[in-house]
Amino acid sequence: MSSTERSLIGSVFERKTSTAQSLPSPKFAKTPGSGFPAVQHRSKSAFARAKEEEKNSRNERPTVVPLVMPARPVDQPQSRDPEVDSHTADDAIRQQISEENERRVANMTEEERETERREILEQLGSGAGILLERVRAARSRKTTKASAIADGMLVQNEQAPEVSREIPIVSPLPGLAIRRNLSRVKSLEDFGKRAPPILVKSSTRPSSPSKAGRQLRFAALTPADVYVYESAPVSPKRKALALPPPPDAPDSSIFSLGTFKENGLPRKRPLSPATHKGNDRPVQKITNDRSEPEEGTPEYIRRRYFPNVPADNPSVSWMKPSSSNSEPVLLRFDLTGAPIPAEISATLPSHLGLHHHADGDYAGYTLDDIFFLSRSTVPAQRTTMLNILIGIARRLGMQARDPHYADRISELQGKEEELRKRILAAGLSAMNEKGGVGVRAIEVVWECIVDWNALFDAEGAELDLAPAIMSVLQVPDFLTQATGLFAQASLPPESLAQLLSIVYRLSQESNTIAESIVKTPQLLSALIQTFLLTPIPPPSDTPLPNPVALRCLTVLASSSRTNAMALCEPADALLRFITMLPPTSLFPESLATNLLIETLRLYSTLASYGLYSHIATSAASYFASLFTYIVSSNSRPLKVAWGGLVEAWIVCATDPHHTTPPHDILWSQVTSWGWGAEVLQLRQGITEGDAEVWAAIWNASSAWLEGARVNGIRGGERERAETLNTIQDGFIKGVEHNVVTASLEALRAELAQISDTPLPERCQRLQRIGMHARVLSSVVRLWLACTSIANTDANTTAPLGTPPFNLPFTELSSFCAFVVSHSLWSLVTGVEQAAYKHLATFLVYFHRLSRHIPGTSPELWVAQGVAILERQLPGEEEHAFQILEAILTILTPQFLGAMALPSIWEKGGWGVIKPFLDYAIRPNREVYIAPSDVTPESIMRCTTLRLPSSSSLSSVPDEHRPTGLPLPRVWFTSPIDHLLRSGSSPVFKALPSSWDASEVDVVRTSLLLSKATQEIVVRYNLSQFALKRSEMVFACMKVFMLEHGQRQEYLSPATGDEEEVFRDLIVSKLMSDLLATFTLGATSTSSPSTSSPPSKLPDTDLEQASLPFLGSGTPFYQFYTDFLALYDAISFSHPIFASLLLPPLALTYPIDYRRILWADFAHVLRTVRTPVDQVIAGDLRVFLYPVEKGEMIGKYVGPLLQGSVDGFLRLVAVHHVACNIWPDLRSEEVGAEQEDVANKLLKLVVEKGDGHVVREVLRYRQVREETVICSPACFETSGEWIADRAEFAQQALGSELHERLQGVFYG
Repeated sequence: MSSTERSLIGSVFERKTSTAQSLPSPKFAKTPGSGFPAVQHRSKSAFARAKEEEKNSRNERPTVVPLVMPARPVDQPQSRDPEVDSHTADDAIRQQISEENERRVANMTEEERETERREILEQLGSGAGILLERVRAARSRKTTKASAIADGMLVQNEQAPEVSREIPIVSPLPGLAIRRNLSRVKSLEDFGKRAPPILVKSSTRPSSPSKAGRQLRFAALTPADVYVYESAPVSPKRKALALPPPPDAPDSSIFSLGTFKENGLPRKRPLSPATHKGNDRPVQKITNDRSEPEEGTPEYIRRRYFPNVPADNPSVSWMKPSSSNSEPVLLRFDLTGAPIPAEISATLPSHLGLHHHADGDYAGYTLDDIFFLSRSTVPAQRTTMLNILIGIARRLGMQARDPHYADRISELQGKEEELRKRILAAGLSAMNEKGGVGVRAIEVVWECIVDWNALFDAEGAELDLAPAIMSVLQVPDFLTQATGLFAQASLPPESLAQLLSIVYRLSQESNTIAESIVKTPQLLSALIQTFLLTPIPPPSDTPLPNPVALRCLTVLASSSRTNAMALCEPADALLRFITMLPPTSLFPESLATNLLIETLRLYSTLASYGLYSHIATSAASYFASLFTYIVSSNSRPLKVAWGGLVEAWIVCATDPHHTTPPHDILWSQVTSWGWGAEVLQLRQGITEGDAEVWAAIWNASSAWLEGARVNGIRGGERERAETLNTIQDGFIKGVEHNVVTASLEALRAELAQISDTPLPERCQRLQRIGMHARVLSSVVRLWLACTSIANTDANTTAPLGTPPFNLPFTELSSFCAFVVSHSLWSLVTGVEQAAYKHLATFLVYFHRLSRHIPGTSPELWVAQGVAILERQLPGEEEHAFQILEAILTILTPQFLGAMALPSIWEKGGWGVIKPFLDYAIRPNREVYIAPSDVTPESIMRCTTLRLPSSSSLSSVPDEHRPTGLPLPRVWFTSPIDHLLRSGSSPVFKALPSSWDASEVDVVRTSLLLSKATQEIVVRYNLSQFALKRSEMVFACMKVFMLEHGQRQEYLSPATGDEEEVFRDLIVSKLMSDLLATFTLGATSTSSPSTSSPPSKLPDTDLEQASLPFLGSGTPFYQFYTDFLALYDAISFSHPIFASLLLPPLALTYPIDYRRILWADFAHVLRTVRTPVDQVIAGDLRVFLYPVEKGEMIGKYVGPLLQGSVDGFLRLVAVHHVACNIWPDLRSEEVGAEQEDVANKLLKLVVEKGDGHVVREVLRYRQVREETVICSPACFETSGEWIADRAEFAQQALGSELHERLQGVFYG
């Protein structure tokens, strides 16, 4: 053995029972003479007392590791020679047995020897020879070892009172610097080859079985004597070995207990590429099944400990090494939540803590491991797993909102929302835990709720970004937990701030959740007490007030009037942030400014409901000081917040009856405070870059002038003069003029780029668009407020005279034309609408202004009104009512001329359909969304300040929709929808008693309004606001679906009964006029130099056009089936009715529509005689190409041969039949089967058809790439194709029939 091998086991030895008389037990060494033991106080532990008594008895433990020497048997004579000592008693016995066996074998015959050999092989197996060789080799090694000891290599003998037995110590292996901690006990090599130690009588064991004479003693080692080998355990159950340090110099007295062989044991981790190449001896290969397996291998363990268990038994499969090649490579994460590449996962060392899971072959944790361990009962382990989930959630959120995120986890692409729910559930389950587990759980929830959608942070609309997440969150339960955590205040400040952000984000999600937050017991009080009402002066260990709490209160107040009323009481406590101005505040100045801004915004939100305006009177002195500070401050947000608050309070004072409670603030108070002049003082020091401040100033001044028009002397004439005297010069060549010009240019630039803006940047761009639009709307509002004409009277035609101040009217007009047709309005989410809502307000104000611009005709003003009306967003319902009223006022019989029929005005004119149009704008009277600019009407009636989400608008029926804005193009025909559903229409249930009109009256008026507005918008290049072809067709279809039996002026010519609505002459005339612009004849005659008519604009199909009325539950095919059945029953070949059957026959629709008409209702085909130029379509090609094949050809041939089709239907039938016959009409090569069909089809036509049909089929000619030729021109062309067809006919029909067709081809 090498002398450099390291020791593995320390000195553990037994001492022989001493022959000397035993001393008294130290326990009774100090026993008093009374015979009773001394009193032992319990102030010392038993361990301490034992240590003290051991010291007193001087039974000191050795501090030096004793050398362990081989012991001689006690009965062996001391004078034995060392050479004789080397031969043990076992050797003598073996020698004696060996000699006896040799003599016995020598006396045996050959037959006896063969018999004995077979018995041995049967007992020991075929490997008996190898076994005997190994036994002989082991005996030889033992003899060599004894000789070496006799030569003095390890001779060291000390006279000791107690004899111990030597325990060999492992010495360093060669190459240990490359692979540490890879030694194994040498004695295991001979395990099983000799008798177990318990069967051998130890020469050092005392003969007496008594335990009194035996003691187990250990050396008292110092820390310097312990050497910890570097190790990377593959399992947390394995500990680093604490062993004595290796000697600096070789020591021949220390020999190895064994060496490590790499392939001996299964590995959990792959070895380093730099494997050890030097072995102590070559590995012996197993050549047969009965050979001894290598020690430490699974087969060795099975044979040694489970000899009766087969090798393929599944119960011992745990001993086999895992096969990494067959295992699927799963996505794994490190302790920060970062994914570990598969090629790295198998090579990372185990000391990184990434192998503490069931599968130790790979570093990192799979998602299943993480979610399983996140519910561990060990706090440290659970905290670590939650920390991993935080990192994973952060990365998933980034890649969900940013398609260009660099560190995307491709394996989880498309699974972000599913994992978000699981991660959130893991965090929610640990929120109530104490210590680091609870802290990490709150951060997990924060990542899933707040940081996931950090891009969106709007307070003017319901976000509604995560309805599925809200169901996982269980909002009421979460809010109850949050209340308890706020009240306990045991969390660190960072976690409390995260919990506050979560509540803030939930308040933005929807109005329903916001109401739940307000109704949760003690939540608001705990939130205000924790984050706002902090001690003053603030102690060093107490968190400062958090402005996010004020923002949360503002959002809660803006969600509903009920919430705002609940927040009026705690609003008094927030005066502390107003009374202590930032320069004198005990908080940092920046924090004090933010708290002041958020407090003003909260008061402004409450004032938008007409609430809490009395604070302006109660704290008038503080607000006066605040205004003085604001004028001198450089904070732009502070000035904007102050301007918004003053505007809201002025509106409240304009009509004190509308505040809650009434007369909460009076106009006389506002006048005495001089707010009108103070607002204009904010202009001092403001530059062109402060566009938001200018907008706040102009809106506050407009509110002041509008209130003065109502409450001031002579309609506020003096107030207007003072205001104009201050601002006129600025709009000529000053800063105000530059601000308006800069906003116009910025808006054009932003709108030009919005369509190409990626989603992460679009929200910010929309907010900039909204800011500049607010500047323009506020300046136009101020212009209107400075005029002597009432701002709300949009119908006036009185001359304006000199404008109050200059504005770039030409640029504003062209910009409005650009904006109203922009694709921006296709953005339908509530958050996006809230961002550019001021753009719609600007259009409303400019529409009022344009009425006074010279050159604006009534027709142009109506066209502008129709376009702007369809661009209004939720909250602008009052503006929509005003524009509608103005349009209807202008559309008088004198204005309409011959279009206005006397019978319509005799029934009440537009008053017949006005209730239906009002309902289309505001279907739910219980919901009133506040407009962009507060009005006296809105402060009394508004129920919320936030726009509804798009999902809330689409998921409720019409009667429960919070708003009808934005209006669809077909909204002028909405009265017909109510007629079809008169039994359930809420309008019919709420009509005034004075309303008395029939269905025909409603239809007449609705169609007339549609026709008038349709012609006007087309005339002024606003065709996109006119009804499209499919929308007009479906609107007329609904007229035919109305119930019949109405009392009309004319009786039905067919039945003599009361006629149907569509038979009314006025209704028929209006429908004919409306549909005429969409026919093929109107399309072909339209001049390309004129504006694009509606028939030229992109169109949708009828299935999409009918969806708003039918809904997703009723397909249009079902409606068309009913429509066709109704035509069959009552039409009597009505031409308009018949023309409406044709649009669904286009080849862009499914074949079902053509099959039901040409097959199921083939008997009505003879009544449909619509000419080609009267077909409602944009292009005839949609009915001709691609060419029909299969079953429809037979359905075309039958009516064609019977002569039951005419006009358009005959052309369609001839086209598809001829294209299936003649090769020159085909667009592609056909096979033999199709050629056979063509021959049979031609023969059928020639044999069964009359002369007209045969001629049309044989002479029909179209070129797909050219303009479609209609009949009869398509039958009269000539060319080389005639000869080709004649030849084809001769091959298909034979010479006899071909001769009969010569006159058709060449006649």
